[in-house]
Amino acid sequence: MVLDKKSPLFYYNVTTFLYFCIAGIVSTFYYPFLSQAAGLTLAQVSRVTAFGAGFSLAAQPLLSYLFSRARNKKRFMFAYLMSLFGLCVLFLVIRPGFIYWFAAAYGCFGVPLIGTYEIYIEKIADQKGYPYDKIRKWGSVGMGCLTLAGGTIISLFSFRGLHLLAILLLSACALIIWKKFEDVTESERAEKIRFADIFKNRRVNVLYLMSFLGIGSYVGCDFAFSSYLTGITGNLLLSNQLFSLSTGLKIFSEFLCFIAIGKFFRNYDVKKSFLLVFVFSGLRFLCISTGIIPVVILGDLLHGIVFPLFLTVIFQYLHLLAEDRLVSSCYGIVSMLMFGFSNFIFPPLFSAIQESLGYAMIYRVNVGFALTTIVIGWIFLPSAKRPGFSPEVSEEIY
Repeated sequence: MVLDKKSPLFYYNVTTFLYFCIAGIVSTFYYPFLSQAAGLTLAQVSRVTAFGAGFSLAAQPLLSYLFSRARNKKRFMFAYLMSLFGLCVLFLVIRPGFIYWFAAAYGCFGVPLIGTYEIYIEKIADQKGYPYDKIRKWGSVGMGCLTLAGGTIISLFSFRGLHLLAILLLSACALIIWKKFEDVTESERAEKIRFADIFKNRRVNVLYLMSFLGIGSYVGCDFAFSSYLTGITGNLLLSNQLFSLSTGLKIFSEFLCFIAIGKFFRNYDVKKSFLLVFVFSGLRFLCISTGIIPVVILGDLLHGIVFPLFLTVIFQYLHLLAEDRLVSSCYGIVSMLMFGFSNFIFPPLFSAIQESLGYAMIYRVNVGFALTTIVIGWIFLPSAKRPGFSPEVSEEIY
């Protein structure tokens, strides 16, 4: 089936592709930028990351709250893109003496960039009746293409060329959103959301805990991966190429996984699927901890299963457990715990582990976090067939 270029869905797919190209530049190459362009050591990278993450603790929930209160979602997203534009300009002009100021800006606007867009596009998909997974898969393609090409772009044009490309892509995204996206609005009489509402459901709180412990620790060790590859290979150029290849392949595998989920996952058990996320996460870290390059790259490919499955199931769980008006705010907390609070807690922890016990121990500890998360979910999470889920919604989805 060829998608009509006049269809709004066409523009959602294209914008998602472009946006995640930007995400690949701003987030995936953030740690190599700090270690190579800014010249920071691994310990310094962990401190700068934790400092910036402190700002994201407030930024992601605040952005999610402002999004939930904004009557015109398109206007909100356009304003957020302008803040990202400013962040990319900072990438071009930042100097080592101002790195902590830059980290604060990155925590406020860079860390929430994926979560904010996912909340926006999921809201469109939910209101307009589009399949979320079929839009989101193009994000995996975009990030995969960019990260595959990223190492080459850096070697030819330096990080400066990479961030100039981000500015061009941001301009294209902003133009498409402003001109072609459908309006998604909230009623003037929408019930006001209190902060306590987001935490009043104990089962949703279990999702928060699992997201932090299982996925937060997963994201929180990303800062060490490029340095780990350099240590294994003993060659900076080769490690950059391997980092770009590995990241591109694993994110392209996300695309294939989103297709598989959309095509084959119809009547699946939401609880078992959620626990499966952490099974694959544990296997990924087990492979990476071996230090054998082919096994490390193969293990890293399992990321392509972990995140598509997590994103699909977490939204299903939130729709089933929380009121519709709370879903975006609840996901904002999940995103903050995964990308914000995790980077405040785990990089200093993993940096200390690396200094004492080596890189491999970082990934072995993550295997332990994955197993702990599975146990928590198995004991405390309800299944789709247990009380607490809406029968009408459950029958429609499953």
